[in-house]
Amino acid sequence: MPAPTIYLSRLIGVVALIIAAAVLADKAMVAAAIGHLEQEPVALLLLGFIQVACGAGIVLGHNVWSKGFWPLVVTLTGWALLARGVMVLFVPPDVMAAFVAGAHVADFYYLYAAIPLMLGAYLSLRGFSAAAPIKLAVTPTTPPPTKPPPPKARSRRRR
Repeated sequence: MPAPTIYLSRLIGVVALIIAAAVLADKAMVAAAIGHLEQEPVALLLLGFIQVACGAGIVLGHNVWSKGFWPLVVTLTGWALLARGVMVLFVPPDVMAAFVAGAHVADFYYLYAAIPLMLGAYLSLRGFSAAAPIKLAVTPTTPPPTKPPPPKARSRRRR
């Protein structure tokens, strides 16, 4: 597997697992934070900037659509982050608040927490169990053989 796929799988997987653990560890704090996001347009703006930067970085570095399911998951994760970031930046805050309210985060909290948990587990498992790509040693090319110098003429010594 290409090195960018392995690296991004490890990175996204570990970050998703940490986020999932934090979400599962303190439901009250996460629910309160989501509630405050509706009321804080500055926080939404910052969140959008971060999502666009991370998503664009993944998309520009790894836009692979045809090498199997694993690279496709990495690519789709980048596109999802980029799309969410753009949506957060350009959708008005009141529409975003309605969208968050319509998602019923409190009702489906553990389902929403399971998404980064499963994504992180899958990408971490694939990324850390993959063999690193073989790097071929570059050997310097030897110059083409040159003609041997002509034999030196024997000098005749006079006796």
